[in-house]
Amino acid sequence: MSLQVNDPVHVSRDNRQLEGVVAYLGNVEFSDGDDWVGIRLTGSSVGLGKNDGTVQGKSYFQCPHQCGLFVKKNLVQRRQLTKLEELRLKRELASSGDAPATAAKTPARKSSTTPGTTTTTT
Repeated sequence: MSLQVNDPVHVSRDNRQLEGVVAYLGNVEFSDGDDWVGIRLTGSSVGLGKNDGTVQGKSYFQCPHQCGLFVKKNLVQRRQLTKLEELRLKRELASSGDAPATAAKTPARKSSTTPGTTTTTT
């Protein structure tokens, strides 16, 4: 299974199924191996994490306190979202000030008031 940052996932931990999004993939300084996945917990799993994306003083990603955790890749399953779930997730991430990169991009558009100029919206 190939995971990418911002993929919605389920994580098996302590006999519980948590939900979140992939926030980090790769090597970490606190343990061996390159199959670590940093998860930002969402929905009913918010607050059940172990960190805020920082472990032993090293920041791997940012999220609210106790909303992040790191697990081995074999404990993570990508989840399919309905359109409604996708909208709720985007709203949740945006309201906490940490929207996924794909949702945060806004294209430049031409101004309708002055010909030949462009305005970038943010």
